[in-house]
Amino acid sequence: MSDTPSQPAPPARWIAAAAVLLVLLSLSIRSTWEQVAAFDRAIAAEQDGRIDDAIVEYRWTMRWTTPWGPRDAAAAAALVRIADAAEASRPERAAFALDAARSGAIASRWLLQPHADILAAANARLPGLWLRVAERRGDPRDKDALRRRLEADVARPVGVPGWLALLVALGFGLWTFGLWRGLSRGFDEQGRFGPAGWRWLAASALGMATWATALWLG
Repeated sequence: MSDTPSQPAPPARWIAAAAVLLVLLSLSIRSTWEQVAAFDRAIAAEQDGRIDDAIVEYRWTMRWTTPWGPRDAAAAAALVRIADAAEASRPERAAFALDAARSGAIASRWLLQPHADILAAANARLPGLWLRVAERRGDPRDKDALRRRLEADVARPVGVPGWLALLVALGFGLWTFGLWRGLSRGFDEQGRFGPAGWRWLAASALGMATWATALWLG
């Protein structure tokens, strides 16, 4: 008798592929649901006059960005609108809104940088707003030195570096491929999950960790 391990039947691969797609679909639905819910809360808060609460919810809307939207662009525009309206008389609120737009854009980037134009505009406007806030609060530090420090705080390139895009792509690919291979190759003829399956699942976990870490570092 041959000791060569038997190849998994084609249905096992289809089941594994369906399981991977189900995981990705669940994540997509969750992201879309959370984005729409955060946007609805932001609209309600703004209509009630709770502008700071609305800013927080608009930021969360941007953080739940997906390739298909559907509300992150409207949230980014709303934050810019709030900042524009508050800039003359309430620089604290304007800075809060622009910083929310900036952090939301940075947190949502993956292979590409969503809302790069808004991020660039926020980087340009925030140091001046922060300086005005500091002056209104009686900050005793030298204004020129403070401005340079504030400009340095936002002095980061707009966009996604090549190394980050590569790590995100490799991490995501290893995560999904390892999960598929583990589920399609891991079970023997008796239905027991063996070492080969665990190795692929470990590779999948490593890929997911790489993907998440790359997004966090970016």
